[in-house]
Amino acid sequence: MTKRPLALDDATLPFWHYCSGHQQVIEFDSTGCDCPVPMINAMAGLQRIAQTGETLVMINGFEPLGLYDRVRGCFDWKVQPLDDKRVMVVFTPKPGCDTVDFSDRYCKGG
Repeated sequence: MTKRPLALDDATLPFWHYCSGHQQVIEFDSTGCDCPVPMINAMAGLQRIAQTGETLVMINGFEPLGLYDRVRGCFDWKVQPLDDKRVMVVFTPKPGCDTVDFSDRYCKGG
């Protein structure tokens, strides 16, 4: 698997693109970042995969619970705890969803 840098509009962290099996994947790591950086980048990635059908991998220092309510019904996700207390959240888009406001990229809780 070769990861290639990916330029993504409105992202504030590096994104990477690679192929895993037959699935195209984009990934970013917001470990150690304060709010709203993980949300800003998650929404940028989710906006892209809603259009492309890719998978988004988000690596973070905590589970992004506030993000789930915003995208419920439009994306599926699986959470995998990592050995170093980080989490990997893998998002896949559901077809035909147009109810997410991707411009709302800020945390509600601080």
